[in-house]
Amino acid sequence: MLKINRSQRHGGFMKLNLLLAALLSSLSVACYAADAVSGATPNHAAPGSQIKNVDAVTSASIVPQKLRISAKATGFTDSKAKKVLFVVGDPRFDQSLEGFLVNTAANFFLKKGYEVEIRDLYKIKFNPVITPENFYHAKDGFGQTPDDIKPEQALVSKADYIIFCYPNWHDSPNAITKGYMERVFSKKFAYQDTPKGLEGLLKGKGIYTIMNAGWLGGGQGNVGDGIGKLDAVWDKYLGAYKVVDDDTAGFWGAKNLGRFVNDQSPSNLDPQYKEKLQKLANVLDARLERDFFQNN
Repeated sequence: MLKINRSQRHGGFMKLNLLLAALLSSLSVACYAADAVSGATPNHAAPGSQIKNVDAVTSASIVPQKLRISAKATGFTDSKAKKVLFVVGDPRFDQSLEGFLVNTAANFFLKKGYEVEIRDLYKIKFNPVITPENFYHAKDGFGQTPDDIKPEQALVSKADYIIFCYPNWHDSPNAITKGYMERVFSKKFAYQDTPKGLEGLLKGKGIYTIMNAGWLGGGQGNVGDGIGKLDAVWDKYLGAYKVVDDDTAGFWGAKNLGRFVNDQSPSNLDPQYKEKLQKLANVLDARLERDFFQNN
């Protein structure tokens, strides 16, 4: 297991990105663009033509309107109920397969009596950019907490579990989600300096990730959840993510509970889409039951 000397870290997550890039680039497998190997319908539109039904030709995974589901988030109260915070970075949350996964997971926890808060980062117009004005707050915890960050940190403080949700673009959290991590999980909130080095301040919390992907159709879940198709490659990919997830959660003092990666998306016009979508929901429920309640 690769270990990182925390005394050499400078408060950001740049080294984590470099680590992930190095691990993924070292895999002995041909590299494909995610969209090129996704299960979504190929784009048959002629160059420059006007697309009347973009959902039929996009490489993005879009759920038909009649099959979309919703989740009625409760928000957080002062009750003793366990609390789950979903941080969602998907510009088409209401339509996408990633959004379907988020709502499926939210309903899973709601049925167990948990309180659920869903932060749709695009809907709330979250600003992921660290500016010169707020740089030293994010890096060093200097100055006042920016007004747009205060409510987010309050939610993180109340949450027992934080679940990051985003589609797989370039094998890492997309910009808006990464920016949330960098700005909200700032120094002196998520971690601090001590005479013995950096100390995570979010002890007792669990971190999880839900990511819809489009790799080689290798599995649904985490390490060990391949479907018999390139299982060794699947485990290497997910093993690389585990290194980064463990380190990020540990940096904050939290525990990495794993991630659910869906690499089995039905094509947008699949005649068996409904059946495959229900099967996907069932698999996600089973993985959440295992990762949150059986393995912990």
